[in-house]
Amino acid sequence: MNYLKNFFMLKNTYTTTLIIVLLLFANKLISQEKRNVSITSELQLKAYFEAYYGYDFGKPENQKRPAVFYNFTDHNQFSLNTGMIGLNYSGKRIRSNLSFILGSYAQENLSGEPKVFNHIYEANLGVKLLKKHEFWLDVGIMESNLGFESAMSANCYTLTRTLLAESSPFYLNAAKLSYLTQNNKWEFEFLFSNGWQQMVHGYPSFGHTVKYKPNENWLINSSSFLGRVKLPGAVPLLTRKEYRIFHNFYAKYEKDKIGIIGGIDFGVDQLVENNNDLGSWVGIAGIFRYQFHKNWSATIRGEYYLDPSNSVAQLQNIDGLESFGGSLNVDCHLGEIFMIRVEGRILSAKKQVFELKDSPSNHNLYVGVSGIIDLWN
Repeated sequence: MNYLKNFFMLKNTYTTTLIIVLLLFANKLISQEKRNVSITSELQLKAYFEAYYGYDFGKPENQKRPAVFYNFTDHNQFSLNTGMIGLNYSGKRIRSNLSFILGSYAQENLSGEPKVFNHIYEANLGVKLLKKHEFWLDVGIMESNLGFESAMSANCYTLTRTLLAESSPFYLNAAKLSYLTQNNKWEFEFLFSNGWQQMVHGYPSFGHTVKYKPNENWLINSSSFLGRVKLPGAVPLLTRKEYRIFHNFYAKYEKDKIGIIGGIDFGVDQLVENNNDLGSWVGIAGIFRYQFHKNWSATIRGEYYLDPSNSVAQLQNIDGLESFGGSLNVDCHLGEIFMIRVEGRILSAKKQVFELKDSPSNHNLYVGVSGIIDLWN
């Protein structure tokens, strides 16, 4: 009963309002066959809702999972990871997105931004520069170009994110030039951003993306980030300013019942005040999904992560992170709109970076279940 009480007494009034709105439209959602709600032919309402219950066998007293995680962070309670609602406009020469977000994702990823930005997921405007070519300029807050995962679990093979994704930006405040070739095989992006997952108070940074689709089954992606970052210390005097070079590469294969993703991240930080002070990190992940029924699929994941200088893991009182991990995921699709996901995940670190009953541990075991309503076109 305490779990139900926690669920219906969510901290944020806006979260409760979102749940009520979704329940009011439940009958319509059940019969929905497409993942969009059209207001006009060019303007669409979009919404995404993912509630979850997660249990961390480390049993943290503060009810929060280890600091390396920025999604599904609550332990032993029903929570909202992402509740989003917004508008998408898609015209012949103009496109725009405006959406707002609530939940534990927003609390963990946006808390460092000014309060006015604490619930903005995207706010961008795009202009088509050439009438007969897909050549666009988009400006504003947008999803990051780095990696194969996003804040929306429904767009990922697994319920939780890899350590690769948790340690790289989920969003950017950027100006982006993009071009899609007429045969749809190549897509190029050049980005000028406000820094590493930073809406304001960042540093001018650059990035690129190259996507190659040789056929309908394959996607090969290369993307990067180049700029300066500010790493907070335990006290303000220990704040570090560093130059960061980061590259993400992944390949994705989907055909019939099978989906496979392999990705690798590599980054280097150089201290601004001392060019000889270098730190680097690397992450590797492999994911295999198999759809064994019309509405059911299973996914296994393996990952390795090494951050010896604690450049992006940001673990306090820990001198570096090296971890292996694996997970098993089972999904049930209830039409186009609803999904239920269950996942078991284990991480095993070389050092005792995790906790087990308030004692240092090399291992972290987690089980989670989530329910998703996906009206995000």
